[in-house]
Amino acid sequence: MPALAQTPTLSDVRQAIVRHLIDNIGSPIISISEVSHTVRRMLPLCELTDWELGDLIARSAVDAGFALELD
Repeated sequence: MPALAQTPTLSDVRQAIVRHLIDNIGSPIISISEVSHTVRRMLPLCELTDWELGDLIARSAVDAGFALELD
């Protein structure tokens, strides 16, 4: 019997965001929609709303020293 897919935890989502930020360390500006699309591809069962995910991305990016592209 195949394993059931698990809904990602908030920690999993944060980890995906940080991974994306690290992969784009050379870019001083981060697009919230680009990161959001990447996270949703990595974690298709993410239950955060677009607003919640965008807020989490923005807080993580600003904490890491990135500027934001509000798109």
